[in-house]
Amino acid sequence: MTLRQLFIASLSRFQDLKNARRLSFGKVVLYLLCLSLVMAIPITTQIWQAFQNLQADTQEIAAKIPDFTIQDGKLTTADATEGFIYQTDSIIFTFDPEGKRNANDIAKDQLGNFLSVGLLPDKVVISMPATNLSTQLLGSNQLELKYSQGLTSLDGAHIRAYLGESRIPWWILALSILISIYPAFINLLMTVLISAFGGVIMIGFRRVSLSYFETLKILIFSATLPVILSVIVSLLVPSFDTSVFIILASLFIFSQAIKDLPKRPLPNQPK
Repeated sequence: MTLRQLFIASLSRFQDLKNARRLSFGKVVLYLLCLSLVMAIPITTQIWQAFQNLQADTQEIAAKIPDFTIQDGKLTTADATEGFIYQTDSIIFTFDPEGKRNANDIAKDQLGNFLSVGLLPDKVVISMPATNLSTQLLGSNQLELKYSQGLTSLDGAHIRAYLGESRIPWWILALSILISIYPAFINLLMTVLISAFGGVIMIGFRRVSLSYFETLKILIFSATLPVILSVIVSLLVPSFDTSVFIILASLFIFSQAIKDLPKRPLPNQPK
């Protein structure tokens, strides 16, 4: 049977899944990657939602930014504008033309998943959550950019216009999928391998003649419907334990798939 035929069978005709044991392992791995892409949907959705929330927060902050210009490498306001600190769900923003705060203060604002941004008298400070990626790319989780080093044209009107009209680029969605598919693949692979041990025990009791790799192939296709159902439930209930559900449901479908396979003869029983 082809991959397409086995996919259709995995949704209703479970007994046909026994034919998956004859597929090459390369095709089975390809199918597992496709299932991982489905498994990545909840993670991708969460990442995309986080970017949308970040966009909404930046637009909310943009509306609060007063007029200012950069003169001689210093932030200058049109009148006696006072500094302020503004917090949204994802960003803590500091506007400080008077120099009452410093980069360390901005870093202290950064809590959990908050992004802390400060427009100080002589530089922009961006403090991000401490991760291995930010440390490897930047050397730390804090980025400091002096106005005199390429930001002399920065001003309040341009920031408000840019952030107010900006849209999330299409490549962010592609990046979200790429970020999501790796943990989804690892999680699904471990779930299927655990299921395979249960499958080996099951074929032992039923005396079915299947190797471990044949068992694994059938179980990967048996996991199709459980994966789809678990993704749907996860979108509605993020705390849902998908791994346990996939293991139990896959083993049930696996038990239906191997029903008609020939059994090994009992000891001392004529073949």
